[in-house]
Amino acid sequence: MILLSNIGRLAIGMSFLILFACTQSNGDQELRQNADFVDPFICTSDDHGQTDPAAAVPFGMVKPCPDTWPIAHSGYDYSANEMIGFSHTRFSGVGCRGVGGNIRLLPFLGNDSVPDKIAYLKESEKASPGFYSVELTNGIKVKLTATRQVAFHHYTFPESNQATIAIDLTSSFVSHISEEHKINEEGIISGMLSSVNICKKGKYTFYYALWLDKEVVFEESESTILCRFATDKQEVVKAYCALSSVSSENAVKTLKEKRSMSFEEVRTASSEKWNDLLKTVDVETANDTLKRLFYTHLYHAVQSPFMIQDENGQYRGSDGKIYQANSSPYFHGWSIWDTFRTKLPLVSFLYPEIYSQMMESLGELYRQGKVPWATETEPFITVRTEHSLVVLLEAHRKGLLTFSLDEIYPLLKEEAKTLPFKSPDNVLESSFDLWALSEIARDLGYVEDQRFYLKKAFEYRKLWEEKFLFMDEHADIMHGDGLYEGTLWQYRWFVPFDIAGIQELMGGKQVFEDQLDYFFENELFNIGNQPDIQVPYLYAYTNSPWKTQRLVHQLLTHPTNNWYGIHKKWKTPEYRKVFSDSPRGYISEMDDDAGTMSSWFVWSAMGLYPVFPGSTQLVINTPLFEKITINLGGNRLIINAPGVSSENKYIQETYFNGEKLNSSFIDFNTIKNGGVIDIKTGNIPNKNWGIE
Repeated sequence: MILLSNIGRLAIGMSFLILFACTQSNGDQELRQNADFVDPFICTSDDHGQTDPAAAVPFGMVKPCPDTWPIAHSGYDYSANEMIGFSHTRFSGVGCRGVGGNIRLLPFLGNDSVPDKIAYLKESEKASPGFYSVELTNGIKVKLTATRQVAFHHYTFPESNQATIAIDLTSSFVSHISEEHKINEEGIISGMLSSVNICKKGKYTFYYALWLDKEVVFEESESTILCRFATDKQEVVKAYCALSSVSSENAVKTLKEKRSMSFEEVRTASSEKWNDLLKTVDVETANDTLKRLFYTHLYHAVQSPFMIQDENGQYRGSDGKIYQANSSPYFHGWSIWDTFRTKLPLVSFLYPEIYSQMMESLGELYRQGKVPWATETEPFITVRTEHSLVVLLEAHRKGLLTFSLDEIYPLLKEEAKTLPFKSPDNVLESSFDLWALSEIARDLGYVEDQRFYLKKAFEYRKLWEEKFLFMDEHADIMHGDGLYEGTLWQYRWFVPFDIAGIQELMGGKQVFEDQLDYFFENELFNIGNQPDIQVPYLYAYTNSPWKTQRLVHQLLTHPTNNWYGIHKKWKTPEYRKVFSDSPRGYISEMDDDAGTMSSWFVWSAMGLYPVFPGSTQLVINTPLFEKITINLGGNRLIINAPGVSSENKYIQETYFNGEKLNSSFIDFNTIKNGGVIDIKTGNIPNKNWGIE
């Protein structure tokens, strides 16, 4: 028998406590979910992303969020110190002056007129997926959460005989057109409102229902409804706002169905929805900054388009007519000119079922009379739909369409007749669309159409030789030759369907590579906008894929010189990291554009990239993480890169399911059902890897 002294017992006890504490700590770490790494304040300051910390669910229609003063593109600017209220609609990261900002609520104290703005305690602000809270300097505490169609406001008032919630039914980030409202015997405010759409392109009309769980006295003016009441100390007043694309009656019904849910119940359900979506990808790294950036950017990528069908399946189309969704949601709110490059391919990869539903909605949009921007009868906020031909071809070849393109083929042909050819960028982009239509015709068996559209697509070469073959001092002028938000240098490479063709026009693959070198060495690249975001990956088409590995790693993790805004080249470059985990998350004037730039980061961090939209081709690159596990339904795709680091950023060898790969490309359809990609890295380039 061994007798222990008190000291011995104490030592063992302490050891047990330490072991228990470590176990608990490790357990807590294991319990931390991917959504916990999301910081909704990233990219919300000034013009550094134009995102927002709205309390919303994935692809949610309603997005309650503060509108600050000065107001920003998505309503909210992290650098502001005052708020003008809490509105319900917005489109994350889009340009012009944003869109949305409808139905703005402002809680305040006093019987005077509505304050222009109210200061808030910056240190009190909190946000997580599906939740936002803040304390105003007037003593009112605000919490927000939401279901897909209903916003839940939770206002904690101090004791007051002069408490008020102002409801502005004319608020809009662009311009208000009209509104109708009525107040029923239950105190439910319901009606319709119309606003000008983004960039003053068309208009949207939707319906709403709003209710406070407090007996109030209504005061109505031309633009605002004031809800007056008295409160006890720390009394909670709840407001609910439901949206519908169909009717105010549907909005009222949705409100009545959801208002019985408690705030915490809704907040928990919203959080669970985000966790379910974000757990599709698990990344392993000791670098919490990279993890925070990865999951925040993935979070930004799945904010839109919006699911706008009501609980009964009804939705209003872009033609103003009411339709009935069956088993699938109806998605609306497109920004395809941006998102077809990175975001839609990302959704197809990570969330194929959701993507198929989106494509079904896109097919319906064609039947409603799709136009490049917005109609005068949009049921909700939206942006633009150019390059849908490319998107549909890609979905078809990935096996993710729930309908045959034959059903809408005549409509695709009609769209082809309207494609613009006014400027050099028009020629390149419209030729890409014609190429996509030629491929659709090929797959559907329309041989003569295939030949016709392919011939038309390749007519771009005459313009390319004239404008893009020889670059001079005019090639670095933003909007030169009537270009949209870019230079000739930046648009020069936008011929993804014919890279071999422009290599031939330049004088061969080596000249193409030399020209890429010149482009990057002379800092002519603009990571802050879409026209050339694929260009770092074009080294995959040369004899030096290792240059993509070096360049992309630098863009992801190191400061770089950045010369371009949206409309001009600056006199001095902005030297900083392109992606940072802060409210000024992007370089100046870099819009997230409905998750396009976020998706560029997510793809690049995973070591894959859809360099050729419309195809199933992915470039293999060095990932940021040692291990990435992608849960694809019942299967898993694992990307292993042990030892990857800032030094070990060069690919030495790659394998898929144990078989050596000698190409810098891998097909979407090869990996969509899972498998293992093994990437061996090193600190010097393997200049023989990936050369076909």
